[in-house]
Parts: sequence; C-alpha cells; structure tokens
Amino acid sequence: MPRRRVAVALLPPAEFSAQIQSVRSLLGDPRIDRIAPHLTLVPPVNLADQDVEQLQGLLRSVASATTPFTLTLGPVSSFSPDTPTLHLAVQGDLPALRALREQLRVPPVNRPEVWPFTAHVTLRDSVPADQIPPPLQLFTGELPPWPVSRLYLLEFSPLNKAEVWLPIVEEPFDAPVVVGRGGIELLLRTVNLLEPRVAQLFTGMGCQLAAEEEDLSGLMLVVAELPGRPGRPVAAALGAVAGRTAELLQFGVDSKHRLVGIGRQVLMHWCAEAARRGAMRAVASHPLEADSLLANSLLAKSVASEATTSLISAAEVLQGCGFTPVGRSMLRDLLIY
Repeated sequence: MPRRRVAVALLPPAEFSAQIQSVRSLLGDPRIDRIAPHLTLVPPVNLADQDVEQLQGLLRSVASATTPFTLTLGPVSSFSPDTPTLHLAVQGDLPALRALREQLRVPPVNRPEVWPFTAHVTLRDSVPADQIPPPLQLFTGELPPWPVSRLYLLEFSPLNKAEVWLPIVEEPFDAPVVVGRGGIELLLRTVNLLEPRVAQLFTGMGCQLAAEEEDLSGLMLVVAELPGRPGRPVAAALGAVAGRTAELLQFGVDSKHRLVGIGRQVLMHWCAEAARRGAMRAVASHPLEADSLLANSLLAKSVASEATTSLISAAEVLQGCGFTPVGRSMLRDLLIY
C-alpha cells in the first residue's frame, strides 16, 4: 500500500518568507523552490492514509488548545562542524515552542531523534566549509517578532515533474467555531490556505480556481466540517480582504449536504470574519460564475427538489443573505458586526 511522506511545521508569515527567500537565493540554496521557509516540529515521516487522518485529528486537538506565542528569527547561524548548514536561529518564547512540539511527539509520528531538538529555519543544507563563515559575519540581524498562531501539515509531492513539499492542512491556534447546535452541527475554521480537499470541493462542482487563488497569502477561507471529521470539508467560502473591502471569490457546498442551511451558515461566518479583519463591505461579482451552482450552494431555505433549486439565481440567494445589487456587483454592508 502506498505511503505518504508528511511533516508538521510552522510557516512564517508571507512578508517574513519573502525576506528569508531572498537570503536563501543569495546563499544559492538548491531547494529554494522545493520547500517554503519553515520551522520543523515533526520531521518527515512515511505514513499510511489512515495514519495521516489520525495525525490530522492530533493537529486539530493540539492547535485548538494552544495559545499564540511570539518567536524571533535571526541571526544566521550554523550547526557546523556537526552538520554543514546555514540557518536562522530562533529566539523568543522557546518554552511555548517546545511545549507545542512535545504534544506532537505521540503516535503515529513519535520517531527517535537523531539530534536534540534545536529550533531553526534552514537556509541551506550541505554548505561547503569555506562558504560558512562569511554569512555568519554578514547576516547578524533579526527579523521583527513573529506572532505564531497556526501550524501546518506538509506533504511531499510531485508537481510539474519536480518533487516539492506543499502545505495541505492549516490548523489555527483556536478551536473551530461551533454552529447549528440542536440541528445540523458544524465546525467552522477560518484559514489562509487553500487546502487540497477544499480545492477539490470547488473544482468537483465546476468552479475554476485562478492561479493567484492558490497562493498561501492574502486569502480568507471559511471551511465547514461535520463533527468528528477533521479535514473533510462539506462547504467553503473563499475570498480576500483588501483594505475596507472583502471580495467573495468562490463558494460551494458538497452536493450531499445541500438544502439544509449549511451554505448560509458558512457565508454569514465569512462576512463576520471579514468585518473582524476591518472590512466595511463585502462584494460578489454579478453575474456570478457558475450561477446556478452557487444558487444551489448558497440556498438559505429548504426547497422541494433540485429542479426547484435550479430556478433560483445566485443573485436572489445573495440578496437573501444581505447582499444588494449595485451595477454588476452584489454588495453587503458589514458595519453591523
């Protein structure tokens, strides 16, 4: 049975990653395009599918109970002469970091350690000995404080014939919001990563995802799951907040879970999160792509059949959720939050 190679890591914010990538480029790191800057918590391990599912449940449990903490990256350091590396030293709330890591050292990923854990962000492995001292003397500064608020599951995967590590799950340091108690209970997560299973949910219903929507930065995604099924989305709303405006880019509900109000719960939570991030209005283009599909997904009230559903336009459903037609857009005022 094929096994999946996965790891657990912290990923710095986009603005930090850009600076780290610049340094990696100067150092000639051959892996710069294969893996993003990261701080490893669980080193790479090969797992069966059921063990990956178990690991996702562990990440959800640990992340939900973790309080955000702050780290600082820099200066450049090395593990030479033991291993000829260049990396960013990690400072800040190291006790909180170690406590987080210890919670992850359980089955199915508790492998023996080759070296004692020393937090670092790798810049380049296998550096020639004579090329190590200059960067240590040149790169003596630190990046601004890094507020750590989420962890990631990464998977080793072929992409365009290149072998790369990609983040596939994001778990914020906060328990999912529970809605629908007494009815259809949902767990709602707000993340910045377009997780593969969410992308499959969209593309499986005919939604075309633009390349920029696959970027880790700039997205705001609300994902709905059923209790006890972490990592298995039943609905999602994808958008971005820029200044005072939040734009709804894609929305979908799995066909097996439509017509029961799940879409409305997700959309309303997406609007609330946009307002929390400073947006004063939400915008959806009109006519929306895959109009009838979005109408089915956004439907806020029960209807008799799928045939009836197809007669309701996405614009009408958005209006039912507080959006108002303005030209070729649908707008919703978010000041109520």
